Amino acid sequence: MGALSICLLQTLIIWPAVLVSGQAPITGPAKVDESVELLIKYLRIDTTNPPGDELRAARFFGEIFQREDIEYRVFESAPGRGCVWARLRGDGTRRPVILLNHLDVVPADPRFWTVPPFDGEIRNGFIIGRGALDMKSLAIAQLMTLIHLRRERAPLVRDLIFIGTADEESGGKLGAEWFVRTHPELLGGAEYLLTEGGGNVVEGDGQVLAVGLSPGEKAPAWLQLTALGQAGHASVPRADSAVNRLIRALNRLLDWSPPLKVTLVVEQYFRSLAPLLPAADASRFTELRRSIADPEFRKRLESDPAARALFQNTIAVTRLEGGNKVNVIPAEASAQIDTRLLPGEGLEQWIKELSRVVDDDHVSIKPLLAFEPIDSPVNTELAEIVRKEVGRRHPGAILTYPVTAGFTDSHYFRRKGIHSYGLSPFIAPPGQLGEGYHGHDERIGAKAFTNGVLFLRSIIEPLVSQR
Repeated sequence: MGALSICLLQTLIIWPAVLVSGQAPITGPAKVDESVELLIKYLRIDTTNPPGDELRAARFFGEIFQREDIEYRVFESAPGRGCVWARLRGDGTRRPVILLNHLDVVPADPRFWTVPPFDGEIRNGFIIGRGALDMKSLAIAQLMTLIHLRRERAPLVRDLIFIGTADEESGGKLGAEWFVRTHPELLGGAEYLLTEGGGNVVEGDGQVLAVGLSPGEKAPAWLQLTALGQAGHASVPRADSAVNRLIRALNRLLDWSPPLKVTLVVEQYFRSLAPLLPAADASRFTELRRSIADPEFRKRLESDPAARALFQNTIAVTRLEGGNKVNVIPAEASAQIDTRLLPGEGLEQWIKELSRVVDDDHVSIKPLLAFEPIDSPVNTELAEIVRKEVGRRHPGAILTYPVTAGFTDSHYFRRKGIHSYGLSPFIAPPGQLGEGYHGHDERIGAKAFTNGVLFLRSIIEPLVSQR
């Protein structure tokens, strides 16, 4: 694949946002507007998961909704774990739209940050803090959309629903899963949902090439392998010990390459992306099912981990556990592996396939967290509104349909029949967007953020308002 195609794939597949550059120095304060001020306050609420403590963030939003006279409810899904729901009522002639975000963030080690991760500072044009990109900035953009429509007293044909959930960074069991299971009536039979994801491509000079609306994602199948063997003294090694069985099982999995498959949603994505690729690659990616039979094309595809991840189920060994004493051979050893399934793949069949590869009756495989992937259609009113707004703001830019290798809480809502999409409204050149996603000095450009607030509003308003 050409340099451009590889760059696009690595950017949009690993975690779709925008092309980014290297670290920039952090210096100097900046002026703030209302949305920036709210984001700074929100960043100062530590919702690191674990333990989460998202109830504080849910109450933060609740206070704002109360002040703005917006209907809302705050829930405690578990001690200290919180979710928040709010609604602007429409006239009921059209089904609701949900704006979904998660309140929790991943841990941040202050030793590796140049500013405290929960101080919410503005320096050198960037808003800095854990969650600045993932995803407190989008939550505030969603909040500002509700506030704007409420203040304007805009007549709505749809309910506009805001949902902030706990626990997304750990799979959503105490957040989105809990909310959908215990309060399905508050979803209102929604037709559409927007949340994090998508994928935008912007050149260094600011030219916007593509805005991504993600209709699907790979699904996690987090699994535990447990090996059993005879315990004993380590001075007498045993070839069939639990640890040795586990090591051999993991080596078999790592040496195995799951088959490459072309799924409909991935095929759709590359067709939409083709106009940005060199001509030779564009023709290949628009005819994926034929191209993948070409050994040379397969070899090039397999050499790019980001691209390959969209064509096969993946396996990553992430945790190991054996004995608790160096001179004792334990009777049990275990490993946890992060596997990701393509759309259309079933968990039960996947575990059977892994068991076949492991080929050891003393090694069992059980799921820790798993769900089957579901995708949403792209020939919808929402997609058309996004397309028109992208064309209005960025002439020549195209709308693409990225499939993410990571996952969001969307799947809980897709199972309720809600067309759910990932979209990042923050569109900026590499040096102005921000960086540090799940890393150090996480930041978002203040201009990119405020422009994104306006962009999101420009999409939602025609979708929910009387026209």
